[in-house]
Amino acid sequence: MLDRLVTATGPGRLRLVHANDSKDVCGAAKDRHANIGAGHIGAAPFADLMTQPATQGVPLIIETPGGDERHAADVARLKELQYTP
Repeated sequence: MLDRLVTATGPGRLRLVHANDSKDVCGAAKDRHANIGAGHIGAAPFADLMTQPATQGVPLIIETPGGDERHAADVARLKELQYTP
């Protein structure tokens, strides 16, 4: 998907990554968030996302449950998966 985005818009156009896992299955028409890797999306798609060169250096926003401590853990988890040259 990101390769298509870069092809369509040009490199360097991705300005933000908004990430959260999902408590519900795809198509459930619900917007209930889970912590990164703990929901129905799971860790593998986040690893795919964070290893894409297009996401390198792009700000990250998370919308996960659990307050500051859990948010810090989710950000740390995503950074572990982040692209490094």
